[in-house]
Amino acid sequence: MAWQQGGKFLARADYTKPDFYARKAKERGFAARSVFKLEELDRKEKLLRRGARVLDLGAAPGSWMQYAAGQVGDKGLVVGVDLKELSRPLQPNERFLQADVFELSGEELLSRFGVFDLVQSDLAPATMGDKATDHFRSIALAERALALARRLLRPGGHFLVKAFQGADFDAFARSVRGSFRTVKLKKPKGSRATSPEMYILGREFQRIEEEDDA
Repeated sequence: MAWQQGGKFLARADYTKPDFYARKAKERGFAARSVFKLEELDRKEKLLRRGARVLDLGAAPGSWMQYAAGQVGDKGLVVGVDLKELSRPLQPNERFLQADVFELSGEELLSRFGVFDLVQSDLAPATMGDKATDHFRSIALAERALALARRLLRPGGHFLVKAFQGADFDAFARSVRGSFRTVKLKKPKGSRATSPEMYILGREFQRIEEEDDA
C-alpha cells in the first residue's frame, strides 16, 4: 500500500452525469456531484470545523475529501481511503491510501495519524442489480466503517456513514446507537430519488470497553 500526499497525484476522468448537481460540481471545481450531500449535511449538522482531523472512507473520486479539506483548513487533516485512485491532485492537508477497507489496519492509521474528530464514509458496493444483494453488501461496508470509527474516533467525535435501506438497515442503525450519544437518519437533497441510500449520523462517540476488531 502506498501513501499519497499533496503534490503527487494520478489523474483519471471519472463520473460526470449531466444533471443539476453534476453541472454545479463542475462549475465549482469538485470531482463529483456527491459533494453536495456532504455540504448539506455539514451545513445543517456542523460536522467540520477548523483544525479537525477527518478520516474519509470510500474517498474516490475525491469530492468529499476536497470539501472537508477546505473546511478544516491548513491546521486540519483529511485522510482518504479507497480501492480506486483519486481523479485530482491532493491539497497540502490531504493524505490518501489506496487500499481495501477490509484489509486496512486501524492500528496503522492510529500510529500514523492518531485519533480523528470525524469518520465519514461514502462507501458503496458495485451494484449488481439485485436489491437484496446490493443492500447486504452495503451493510457489510457500513459495518466495517463503524468498526474503524470505534477504533479511531476520539471520545466525543462524530461518525457519518452511508448504507442502503433494506432488511438489515434498522439493526445496523441500532448498532451505531450503541456507540454514540445521538443518532440521526439523513437523506440529503443531492441523493437521487430512486436511490436506496440513507446516511446515518452518530454524534458524540462514547468509547466502549470492547472495541471492534479493526
